[in-house]
Amino acid sequence: MDAASPTGALPGHTTGQTSSRVYAWYVVGLLSLGHLVSFIDRFVMSLVLTPLKAEMHLSDGQLGMVQGLGFVILYSVAGIPIGRLADVVSRRGLIAAGMLIWSLATAACAFAHTYNQLFAARIIVGFGEAALVPAAMSLISGYFDKTEIARPVSTFTMGAPIGKTVALVAGAWLLGLMIPLGGLDVPLLGHFKPWQGLFLAASLPGLLLIPFLMTIGDPSRNRPSAPGQRAFKDVLRHMGVNLPAYAVHITAACAAILLVQAFGVWAPSFFARLHGLSVPQSGYVVGAATVVSSPLGNLFGGWLTARLQRKGVAAAPLVVIGFSLLAAIPLSLALVVAPSVPVAAIAFGVLTFLLSCTSGPALSGLQSLTPPHQRGAATAVYMCIMTVISVGLGPTLVGVLSDGVFGGGRGLGPALMATTAIVAAAGIACVAMGRRAFEASAIR
Repeated sequence: MDAASPTGALPGHTTGQTSSRVYAWYVVGLLSLGHLVSFIDRFVMSLVLTPLKAEMHLSDGQLGMVQGLGFVILYSVAGIPIGRLADVVSRRGLIAAGMLIWSLATAACAFAHTYNQLFAARIIVGFGEAALVPAAMSLISGYFDKTEIARPVSTFTMGAPIGKTVALVAGAWLLGLMIPLGGLDVPLLGHFKPWQGLFLAASLPGLLLIPFLMTIGDPSRNRPSAPGQRAFKDVLRHMGVNLPAYAVHITAACAAILLVQAFGVWAPSFFARLHGLSVPQSGYVVGAATVVSSPLGNLFGGWLTARLQRKGVAAAPLVVIGFSLLAAIPLSLALVVAPSVPVAAIAFGVLTFLLSCTSGPALSGLQSLTPPHQRGAATAVYMCIMTVISVGLGPTLVGVLSDGVFGGGRGLGPALMATTAIVAAAGIACVAMGRRAFEASAIR
């Protein structure tokens, strides 16, 4: 591990405040790029659900499973031990290793010919990505104090919606190039269909970013972590003592992220089925609707949280999540009943902005409840719970409702609306009941 200072200054660098702050934001920038790349690999499949459905004869439920449950199986299981490692070993090394694994697994999706093979590749993608968030949050906490952390965390989470947008827009562009040619010819590997070529292309950014990530500093923790099992028991003990606060915050955050995941996965198929767009066209529409709204939502959510905290609102992260969930219900209805593509795209863009506002508060709120030397493991516990509930159940729930309740096909729209109403209502109730518990446990 590098013997970097907690302020972010590396040996040989200027240790002045300005230099340290600039370097800290440089680290945040690289970690944000890593988050962006992870979401390209996570969401590029959403663009090719239609050809996958036709070629492998899959149901909406199976498509939801491979996007949701397939991804979370190892992501959730591996997240906790990786989070423990993030508190005691090189965090940049963990991130680089994870990125190598998930990039190669994304490439492996191109070689899948059956549902089981595709499902297995997605499991490995999830395993690799499990390393990113716990290690990155621990790194960011080492460069910024608790009064400043909302903005860098929101900048980091902004990589997620930008990654989704890049996956859709760049993916649509690549498909537009490959479809007229019948696919992609790769020397030594042979011919790949357009959807297969897309997975190969998506694997490249992560492989290129790894050398840059290995150059960043890994600052010392504010307090030495207890070894092994004792450290994790200390985290669980702290979370248990403050269980009401953690429970309401994690539940509300899971509700918001579930909707982010559900719409992120199914939006291209929604526009294709209900408005008759082609796969590349749906990718361009969804990408255009989110290219500005998602990053702005992340930044605005972080800014609003920080502003409320400066005004003395200790439960600011929870409040921001609650208002976003409340506004999501009518906007999901507007999306489903929109009479045209432009109207639907505007409704989707506003909905995406509101849901993106919750990403920063979800993570910064967790840091507000957790001592600095326990944040890696606590984030891993949060990511485990959130991934199972939000990433695992979100896309799957929409697919099951579409198949079993609304008859598939155009029933995808009502399934998205029903999911939003049920999940948002549960999250809002949690915020209303849990604000005082959060305020009582927040670290001041």
